[in-house]
Amino acid sequence: MGSVERVEFIPGAAEAIAAFNQAGIPVAVVTNQSGVARGYYGISDVDAVHDHIAGWLAGHGAWIDLYLFCPYHPDGVVERYVRRSEDRKPGLGMARAAAAALNLDLGASWVVGDRPEDMELAAGIGASAVYVGSGSYDRPGVWSYASLAAAAPFILERITQ
Repeated sequence: MGSVERVEFIPGAAEAIAAFNQAGIPVAVVTNQSGVARGYYGISDVDAVHDHIAGWLAGHGAWIDLYLFCPYHPDGVVERYVRRSEDRKPGLGMARAAAAALNLDLGASWVVGDRPEDMELAAGIGASAVYVGSGSYDRPGVWSYASLAAAAPFILERITQ
C-alpha cells in the first residue's frame, strides 16, 4: 500500500461510503501496514496514500472519519517497528482505538474486509461482518458480497432499522 500509484479505487466504493456518511454512520479504516516494519515504505507513504484516498472520496461527497494503521510486525527489519502488537489485526487494538475516538459500540458495529484477519477482528469485538471479494467466507454471522457497493444496502438496512 505504500505508494499512491498502487491505489486502485473499486467501482461504487465512494458512493457506498457516502451513503454511510449521509446516514450518520461513522466510517473508520483499520489496516495492517507491515510494509513499514519490513522497510518497503515509511509512515509518510502510508499518510500520503490516506490523503490520496481522502481526496478521491471528497470528490464523491464521501469521507473516512478515522484512519488507523499498524506499522508493526515481529519479522520486520526496521528496528523501531519490529514487535508484536495488539493493534495488528486480528488483534483488537485498532478497533478499540476507533471505538474510543468515534464513540462506537463495537458490538453494534460492522467490519467489512477481504481477509480472514478482518473476519477474525469482527468476531473478536462481537461485530457483524461482511466479507467482500470473490468467493465467500463460511462462518456464521459473516455475509459475503462481491463488493462494498453490493454490501452497503444490506448493511444500511440492518443499521437503520
